[in-house]
Amino acid sequence: MRNNVTIITPCFNENVTVIAFLHELVDVVKNLPFHFTIVVVDDASTDNTQALLQEFEPVAKNVTMQILKLKYNAGHQGAIYQGLLFARHLDCEKFIVMDSDGEDDPEAIKELVFIDDYKIVNVIRGRRKENFTFRFSYHIYKIIFNIITGRVMNFGNYCMIDKDILQSATSTSFIHFAAYLSKHRVQPKKIIYNRRKRIDGKSKMNLTSLVHHAFKSFIEYAEDFLMIFLKLFLFIAVVFIGMIGYVIYKKIFTNEAILGWASTLSASLFTTAIICLGFFVIGILLLNILAKNKTANNEIYINMSSNRIKKQQSSDNMLEEV
Repeated sequence: MRNNVTIITPCFNENVTVIAFLHELVDVVKNLPFHFTIVVVDDASTDNTQALLQEFEPVAKNVTMQILKLKYNAGHQGAIYQGLLFARHLDCEKFIVMDSDGEDDPEAIKELVFIDDYKIVNVIRGRRKENFTFRFSYHIYKIIFNIITGRVMNFGNYCMIDKDILQSATSTSFIHFAAYLSKHRVQPKKIIYNRRKRIDGKSKMNLTSLVHHAFKSFIEYAEDFLMIFLKLFLFIAVVFIGMIGYVIYKKIFTNEAILGWASTLSASLFTTAIICLGFFVIGILLLNILAKNKTANNEIYINMSSNRIKKQQSSDNMLEEV
């Protein structure tokens, strides 16, 4: 069990890119003293990705491959979740999650598998090779994330987790895997590897994708986000009470005319406070609904590995007859 390692890698319309990645991955792990199960999660690809996966055969004695095809497109994070749901039934204690586009360096696995006594090992991103606009926007996102959560988000999906963390992730689900891991109250191990370019050279991550990515990470910290609205409400309420006191003082104890901006500002503060409180209340209600839905544990994958084995056996039988 301790020598078994599961690698979970989602893909969507990767075509030959995922095959090139698998060749590189197998080449990296073939001489390591572990048995590897590569779980490829096909997120309902619409091209020939599934056909190419069926034809791929890892040329290493210590590597087996499982191919999962989702019944419908669940998105990158949903595909990771389905891979974890499948992996929880495997006899294994170390689970590696990585992308299949080549940006996550497989060489890190040589270091990951020899790390023990850590429930979470994050592969921190070193240098990125995107354009300046993306890198600048990503830096701003990390600053905002740090302000809201008090944590540093300098890693992505590439990580290694143990059985306990996997069971936790599959029991409660998640929307953003990296942000979900950062919430765990365990001390993670961190190793640094540079983020590479995609194998096909065409990055799917753009500014719009980054915005969606950011919002999903904030959802994982929805409680912290809502507390900002609550604190803002309390601050505005204090200022509002102060403004009302100022207006009453001017009205009763002085003969001075009440300035128009004072009453206008008071009304604006009151309206803003009500809006903040409304966000907080609605957010709490939505969180309760989300918490109930998180226990669903719906498996939407089909294990395609049996079809691949049958095809291989049929081919072997034909060769024997010849």
